[in-house]
Amino acid sequence: MGLSIHYSGTIRDKSLLPQLAAEVKDICEGLGWDYHYFEADQADDLEGIYFAPEECEPLFLTFNTDGRLLSPVSQITRDLLVEHGLDPELIYTISCKTQFAGMDAHVALIRLFRYLKDKYFSDFEMNDEGGYWESDEQELLLQQFTRYENAMASLSEMLQELKSVQQDSPESVACRIEQLLKKRKSTDPDQ
Repeated sequence: MGLSIHYSGTIRDKSLLPQLAAEVKDICEGLGWDYHYFEADQADDLEGIYFAPEECEPLFLTFNTDGRLLSPVSQITRDLLVEHGLDPELIYTISCKTQFAGMDAHVALIRLFRYLKDKYFSDFEMNDEGGYWESDEQELLLQQFTRYENAMASLSEMLQELKSVQQDSPESVACRIEQLLKKRKSTDPDQ
């Protein structure tokens, strides 16, 4: 749980990858963000860069041989998706929780992706749970961050009410959590 972004795309031309990675590297160094460059090799055909602002999950700008965005983690899960009857295309959407990095980092990331989209991608899609990608409105983003923070605080408070019972099974704990959530929802419909 936490405010996240979800993105997918295809690089316009794979020959642009070193330039894209160099630009992202410079930005990361300027902002003090961690980064790492992946070079394609025989064991792994992904190439690109991943990076992360402080307190943020990593963001991947790593591409397969077809030029599609693909995180190393998603590449590993492809077979699991097929095994469970899910759409294998899901591996081409990368998700990143920005909640704990804060609003300023979220804004910086969205602005970076807007810039990269126009310069390097033939197609690019972004789903921003904060609404900033679509609206460019920081007030809306602040409302979303506040909503997520309140939900997390409420969940934390509710879980503190959960009394430990000796030899609880995971199912019984889940049922008790569900009951607490329903109770809280009935007393506060805005939750």
